Amino acid sequence: MSYTPLDLAAALIQAGELADALAALNQHLAQQPQDDRARRLRAGVLKHLGGDDQLRAALADLEQLTNPTAGDAIQQSILREQTGDPAGAQTILAQAHARWPDDERLTERFLSLLLAQNEAQTALAIVRKQAQTWGWLQWEGDVLVALGDDATATARYGLALAQLEELIQPDNARYFGPIKARLLLARAAAYHRLNLLDQADAHYEAAGQIIPDDPTINFNRGLLAWERGDHDAAVRMCRTALAAASESLRARLLADLRAASQAELLRQLDS
Repeated sequence: MSYTPLDLAAALIQAGELADALAALNQHLAQQPQDDRARRLRAGVLKHLGGDDQLRAALADLEQLTNPTAGDAIQQSILREQTGDPAGAQTILAQAHARWPDDERLTERFLSLLLAQNEAQTALAIVRKQAQTWGWLQWEGDVLVALGDDATATARYGLALAQLEELIQPDNARYFGPIKARLLLARAAAYHRLNLLDQADAHYEAAGQIIPDDPTINFNRGLLAWERGDHDAAVRMCRTALAAASESLRARLLADLRAASQAELLRQLDS
């Protein structure tokens, strides 16, 4: 049985022989330049190779597709970012979102990039056009946090949690549990910034029941205890969290504490 260069390229990719796969794809595309599947394969190989020239070549392949998809636009945006062109990535996603407004993965990618570029108001306009399901309500909460509207964000997170709770069953709790915990933590942080300490602590505690091994939860509960005047409990909880944290996480938690201007708590933790 004879194999085409495209068949050979696919087998070489499977085997991890990327340089040989690239040569086979080059040969195939020289003969059939309109083959979108081959261009996507070559773009994927070039992206995996990762050099700047290869990334730009991968982008050029995706830009030459005859029938591009929403997924291709996502990959183009990633390559634009990787080659130092975040504005170009945003332009691609804006055009793609106009073309495929119902593609959820593309919309989420667009929202992420808008938030990274401090364009939360644009992101809010987009997310409010989506269905009022728990996933988009979570997104709306995140965008509102970026805009500094923690009060409305807590309401959106609450609606998302209520919807999610209706979906959780014993057979899917393993999947939905981390999502619920993430919503609880986001709402807890927003309550904390609003100085609603009891509500924040209740949400941190609920999240801790789902992910008990996360040291940041105990640490944040310790900070809440300190702010409520229970200093002994605060020091105990923060020390327990720091002892359980990795070195990098410990450094970040202490940096967060310095940023919060909690010099006395820091002093007691060091003593």
